[in-house]
Amino acid sequence: MKITRTIKHPQLQETVYLAEAGNGLQIALIPTPGFHTTSAHFGLRFGGNDLRFKMPDGEEHQVPTGSAHYLEHKLFEGREEKVFDRFNRLGANFNGGTSFCTTTYYFSTANHFDECLEVLLDFVQDPLITEERVDKERGIIEQEVRMYQDSPGYHGTFLLHEAMYQSHSVRVGPGGTLEDVARINATDLQRCYDGFYVPQAMRLVVAGDFDVDEMLQKLQPLLRTDETAIAQRISDDATSVRAHAYLEEEFAVTRPHVFIGYAQSELATDGQQRLQRRIVASLVLDLMFGQASQLRKQLYDAQIIDDSFGAYWSSDQTWGHVIMSGVCDEPKKFVEDVTQACAEFIANNIKQEDFERLRKAAWGGIVSGLQTPSAVASSVLSSMLSENEIFSALDELQAISLEQLQSATEQLFDPSKRAVAVLTPKR
Repeated sequence: MKITRTIKHPQLQETVYLAEAGNGLQIALIPTPGFHTTSAHFGLRFGGNDLRFKMPDGEEHQVPTGSAHYLEHKLFEGREEKVFDRFNRLGANFNGGTSFCTTTYYFSTANHFDECLEVLLDFVQDPLITEERVDKERGIIEQEVRMYQDSPGYHGTFLLHEAMYQSHSVRVGPGGTLEDVARINATDLQRCYDGFYVPQAMRLVVAGDFDVDEMLQKLQPLLRTDETAIAQRISDDATSVRAHAYLEEEFAVTRPHVFIGYAQSELATDGQQRLQRRIVASLVLDLMFGQASQLRKQLYDAQIIDDSFGAYWSSDQTWGHVIMSGVCDEPKKFVEDVTQACAEFIANNIKQEDFERLRKAAWGGIVSGLQTPSAVASSVLSSMLSENEIFSALDELQAISLEQLQSATEQLFDPSKRAVAVLTPKR
C-alpha cells in the first residue's frame, strides 16, 4: 500500500495523502501537527434510499425501509462485546450515522489511538448478524423511529416529501416506517452488508499528528483482504413530478406548522456538479432568508414569520429540493406571503455588494468549520462519498458569478413544482 496522490490546499494549509489498499479500499491521511487528538472516519455510500439492488451474481433484492439504519445498529453490537463498551473503556468519543445516501462510523481520541482504530475496523469489517440478534434490537429501533415521528419538524418534513415526490424512497426517513422495521430480518441485513460493505465501496479517513508511512503500516494488517464486487443500485425514477400540491394532517402542536417545498426537475448526477449546485442554492437561501437579510427582516417586521422560520437545500443523485418552514396562525396566508416575497426577490436582481458579502461569509464558514482533526476528517470523507474533489468547495465558491446566482434563483422557485404540507393542532 502506497500513496497514490497528494492534495495540497494553500488557503486551508492542509495536505491530504490518498492511498488505495490492495483490496480496493480508498484511504485519506491528513497530518495535523500540534493537535493532541486523532480522529478516524469510516464510511460508505449506502443509506436509507438504497432499497433495491442487484448483487454481483445478478440476483435482485428489495429490502424494507430502514434497513441501512438497522444494519448500523447491528454493527455497533459487535461480535462478543458491545462496541460502545470497547470505546468507552478506551476513553474515545465515538458514534455513527445513517443518512439517505451514506453510513458512517467515527471516533476521536487523545489516547489509545491504535486500539481505537483496531476497534473501528474490526466491528465494521467483521459483524455477526443472526435472527436472534436482529430481534433483540427491534424494540430499541422502533422506539427511535417513534421518537422521530413524534417531532413536528420531522413529521412535517416527510409529509412534504410525500407531497413533492410520487414514488421515491426519499418520501420515508432513513429510519424507515414502524411497519417495515417490524419485518426486517437477518437475511435482509446480510444482503445489504454483502452487497455494499465491501472494501471497494468503503472510504477511510484519518486525521491527527502522525507520520503518514507509519500510519499506512498500522492500517495494513487491520484490513480485509477480499476484493468483493459492489452491488448495483436500482434507483428510483429521478423525475420530480409533484404528487400533491397540498397535504394537511392533524398533529400534537399548539399552532400550525407549515412546510413549503420546491422539488427540482434538473438533477446533477456528477458529484462536482452537485457540490456546485449546493453552494449556489445555499448562497441564494442565505441572501433571501439569512439572519442578516433584508427580506427576512421585512417578513419578520410584518409578523409573517418568527424565529421558527428556516430554509435549506438538500439533494443527491436522484432528488433535490428547497424547503422552507415556520410556525404561524394562518397557514394559507403564510404560504401566500412567503411565496410572494420569493417572487419579489427574484424580480429584483441581486446586488453585487450583497453577493460579495455573502460569499465572504460562506468562505469564512467553511474555513472555521475545519479547525479540528475530526472536522477535517468528516469533511474529507463527505467529499469522497459524494464523489467531489476534496477541499474544492472554496474553489467553487470563488468561481461562482452573479449571473449564475440570479439564474439559479429563478430555477429554484418554479411555481409548478411547489408543494405545501401543514400540521394543524388536533381538534
